[in-house]
Amino acid sequence: MVVGNHPVCNAGWANCPVPSEGKEAVDRQSLTLEQEDLIKLVYQANPKTAVVLMSSFPYAINWTQENVPAIVHMAQNSQETGTALADVLFGDYNPAGRLTQTWVKDITDLPNLLDYNIRNGRTYMYFKKKPLYAFGYGLSYTTFKYNSIETSSETISKIEELKVTVSITNTGNKDGDEVVQLYLKQLESKVERPEKELKAFKRVFFKAGETKNVDLIVKAKDLEYWNTGKQVFELEKNTIEIQIGNSSDNILLKKKISAK
Repeated sequence: MVVGNHPVCNAGWANCPVPSEGKEAVDRQSLTLEQEDLIKLVYQANPKTAVVLMSSFPYAINWTQENVPAIVHMAQNSQETGTALADVLFGDYNPAGRLTQTWVKDITDLPNLLDYNIRNGRTYMYFKKKPLYAFGYGLSYTTFKYNSIETSSETISKIEELKVTVSITNTGNKDGDEVVQLYLKQLESKVERPEKELKAFKRVFFKAGETKNVDLIVKAKDLEYWNTGKQVFELEKNTIEIQIGNSSDNILLKKKISAK
């Protein structure tokens, strides 16, 4: 079954009659998907239901995640939407999309709407609770094993760059893409820094059973912060943890380096 929001609320300017919907000039009042009650009825009739969530923004679909065996999320697309969806549902295309947002479980997990300081719990960099779906999350019809991580050096200085090599194996029986994500965590910073920051990623195609080395680049400027006193970007002498995973909350490999 297909559920989601109307792209323009199916209403006049500055008007959205459904609380969870929104658009330009209209803020959403809720993260709850009103159609989830319908999903429950359909699931009761057939537990093998697949839910397609076609939406312009995140929804807190907690019951659906806990009970429905298959969920496909897609955005508001073009006249080929039906063809693309059919290709995915029938297995003719192996999807590898990744979320560019943090999907929370409840609207109360977010700071006040008028609080624009992301340090107070916004984005994957500062969010303290367990999300429904993390930034960078996404599944496909195959699985991958992250084998090892190597770096071209144990240290990095200003203007330099570091090559990070990750060995990955497609452990499933279908060809597919993996989106390898590299995050950095500052372990000894003297100023407040994010919990982690995405600094590199690469989408790589693997045949079933294939192992590849994936190279990602970390630049010294990726480690810098804005020193408000000196009014310059500064590279701290610090220990940096390189984190490799397939989403921001599923880190599979780690390695420490030193910034000098």
